[in-house]
Amino acid sequence: MNRDEGLASIFQSTKKTKWIVAAISMFMLSEGDMGQLYSGIISEKGIWGLWLLWVGLISTAIVPLVFAPMWVKLNLLTDNQFTLYRFSGSAAKTLHKFRAVYVGGIIVSFVLAFKTVAFSRILQVYYDIPMAQSVLITGALLSLFALKNTYSSKFKTDILHGIIYIASLIIAFYFLYKNSGGYQNIIETIRLKSPDTLSIVPPKGNQDLWNAMFIYLGIQWWSSSTYDGGGPEMSRYTAAGSKWGAIKVGLFSKILLIPITLVVIFMALMSYVNTGFSANGEIGFIISIFESTPEYLAPIVLLGFFALFISSSESTLNWGASFLAVDYYKGYLQTDKSENHYRIISFLSMLLLSITATIIAYYVDSLELLIKIMFSISAGVAPVFILRWFWMRINAWSQLSAMLSSGVYTLLFFIFEYYNPNIFESSGLFAHEWRMIVVTLLTTVTWLIITFLTPKDSAEVVNKFVKILPPKNEIIKLFIVAILIGLAFIFVQSAIIYLLFS
Repeated sequence: MNRDEGLASIFQSTKKTKWIVAAISMFMLSEGDMGQLYSGIISEKGIWGLWLLWVGLISTAIVPLVFAPMWVKLNLLTDNQFTLYRFSGSAAKTLHKFRAVYVGGIIVSFVLAFKTVAFSRILQVYYDIPMAQSVLITGALLSLFALKNTYSSKFKTDILHGIIYIASLIIAFYFLYKNSGGYQNIIETIRLKSPDTLSIVPPKGNQDLWNAMFIYLGIQWWSSSTYDGGGPEMSRYTAAGSKWGAIKVGLFSKILLIPITLVVIFMALMSYVNTGFSANGEIGFIISIFESTPEYLAPIVLLGFFALFISSSESTLNWGASFLAVDYYKGYLQTDKSENHYRIISFLSMLLLSITATIIAYYVDSLELLIKIMFSISAGVAPVFILRWFWMRINAWSQLSAMLSSGVYTLLFFIFEYYNPNIFESSGLFAHEWRMIVVTLLTTVTWLIITFLTPKDSAEVVNKFVKILPPKNEIIKLFIVAILIGLAFIFVQSAIIYLLFS
């Protein structure tokens, strides 16, 4: 499938990019602003609570090794165009339209809301202003950058933003460490006042917390954390222009995340000590950083946080707008307008997403709640995204029913939870873990039933698609190697954390 050259400069790299550049861009996209989220989880549960996020490491090499080379072969303008390539008939078009609006409009808005809340907290603390005012300022900044957001300059700015962010992180870490009294004081203080905080597994004897961890490891990692390389990541793989380039982009960006993750965890522990073990760990992370950093260096730290925010937000905005402007608007509403018209619609789509994200961020101010909502509405969907590449019986109705049912079941579960607030107190699991189990189970049953009740894709479409797949024995080997690498990632990271903090 050929790219739309008129819009490629906005939504794709128009020329081959060095893999190291694309990898750094991928790192900036993946990093987000995890410091506040990590700090909030650690202050509430301890280090072990981060397994909510770490389970994704199990599949960290699956996308680079298995799927990234195939995305390079397809060379699509948007990853949503995959539905038209893989599936056939009216079902493919229905899924294509639905996903363009649902993911491009709703899901992307929630992802952007997460980033907006995170940076709003930084402005709130730095300028000592109300959170509501800070959210509006952040939304205005996001809207301004949306009006100039093109892929033609994306990689260059991501490199610059990456340098600024790492420099600011080093500054913040140094003064936070100095203000905390050094390594020995930090560890001894936490061991004295909150010893369970340093454990990488739940406290001994607390069966509820162990049950939660088993849900993360047993269900969440494959139910809602394992995707196939679509989303804003796809354009980084295709920019590399070759199979090995794409593999290196994926793996190197993940390797970069390990030391940064360790630094952020240590900073979260230091902020936990500095704020007197405050329960509000998310905002405590920011307060502690700016209380520790000298006034003359604080603007650099603020600039680093802004560089991270705008870099990852622009990527997400760009992805969402490509769905709305290219896949939906140009594909179905206005098919014969000028390229300049579509460019204007593209920027307006980014502006609309910025405003929607600001509204969500105005009313939802918990990063952990937002991330759990996103996990829930994708529960049970990930297997379809993986299996659609290899099980030709899966059709567009399979994917559509999985996406719809996951969202509907999550909404129904929240309603049930609202009217029965204490129902999970003695169940041995918390609400999020029950939500993962129930939504995953119901979603899986739904899409499997729909798959066998609806017709197969046409032989012509299936035969065309199969040609881009590697041989079956090679796929199996790649999956085995990828999972082993993912487990190695987890082992290395866990071992370092254990040695440093336990």
